[in-house]
Amino acid sequence: MRFLTYLLCLFCSLLLLACGGGGSDSSSTPAPAPQPQPQATQNVQTLVLDSGPLAASGQSVGAVNSPYVTLTICQPGSTTQCQTIDHILVDTGSSGLRIMSSVLAGNMALPSVTSANGNPVAECARFADGYSWGSVKQADLRIAGEVASGISVHIIGDSAFPTVPGGCSGSLVAENTVAAFHANGLLGISIFTQDCGAACASQALAGWYYSCSGTNCSATALALGRQVGNPVAVFPQDNNGTLIQLPAVGANGASGVTGSLIFGIGTQANNALGSATIYTLNSSGNLSTLYQGQTTPAFFDSGSNGLFFADSAIPNCTLSTGFYCPASTLSRSAVNTGVNGRSNSVSFNVANADSLFQANRNNTAFSNLAGTEAFASFFDWGLPFYFGRSVYTALEGVSAGGTVGPYVAY
Repeated sequence: MRFLTYLLCLFCSLLLLACGGGGSDSSSTPAPAPQPQPQATQNVQTLVLDSGPLAASGQSVGAVNSPYVTLTICQPGSTTQCQTIDHILVDTGSSGLRIMSSVLAGNMALPSVTSANGNPVAECARFADGYSWGSVKQADLRIAGEVASGISVHIIGDSAFPTVPGGCSGSLVAENTVAAFHANGLLGISIFTQDCGAACASQALAGWYYSCSGTNCSATALALGRQVGNPVAVFPQDNNGTLIQLPAVGANGASGVTGSLIFGIGTQANNALGSATIYTLNSSGNLSTLYQGQTTPAFFDSGSNGLFFADSAIPNCTLSTGFYCPASTLSRSAVNTGVNGRSNSVSFNVANADSLFQANRNNTAFSNLAGTEAFASFFDWGLPFYFGRSVYTALEGVSAGGTVGPYVAY
């Protein structure tokens, strides 16, 4: 996830059962009685692109290109001790469910995840623009008609462990509040099953998981099944990936944009690959992108609110930090190539972010936002890529629509 925002004040601111016909011959064998068919699981959750959870409180910082969903978390095994939470950012660039402690109800006393020595576990999540610190708890997730039972959830900014280890924070900015995170939580649905994986299961790594005794926390190894992971992988069905569908957005952007987050690939009629082309990814989740004569690793990230890449010929913005501000809108293209050798040329526009925001103050969805690279020598296909497309993200190591992930398809 890379999440850049703009300051509004500077601009004044997500069977039919086929029955065969029969003749009137009374001697014919009676047709068997129709058998009940299993009902398809509801696998679609609405995506909403609005100005974020801060807007209702009148604060001056607004979100753009932020796909939010509403979901429900419950105490493990309970259907009554539950809480529905809105404005959860959907992020195909990370794995795991993360909830801001401040939005949890007082009766949501979730049990702690413990390390091998029995101590409660905390986690550090580091993004391109900051870090988030908090405890790891167990909960059930309910979204659309899907359920992920007994998963580990990162509770960001809780008071249980107030001292952030130096190996977590470093020089990064703290994003432990709704105001800093611009969301009430994050639903990470990348290609990876866990957020860290085998490396954290085999050794203690600074900047990941910590075993906490009192207020003292030290890095610890954590078994795969206890790590914060992609909830989709835990669903009983529709568990091999996701599909994001968003409408096209015009040059001036739009407000009130809605789309769909669909669970599963090739598991139901509404998530078939159809004519989409599959681009397989390497073990790091990347393909390659050729842009302006230079080939770099690239990834797809719905949690990034722009396209982020290096181009020294495009001026940076004065007000909208991290974005590009060319004198006039630029037309650009890049070629994506999967590990499987399939290639595709993608055309996109780069608008002046300062001018775009100032002239369209109420809009929260823009297809032509781009900015400087978040990670050196990487191309980040953020949310503008998703407008007007169906974009599939297939989990690592499982078959999705006949092809084993990881891959993206569009």
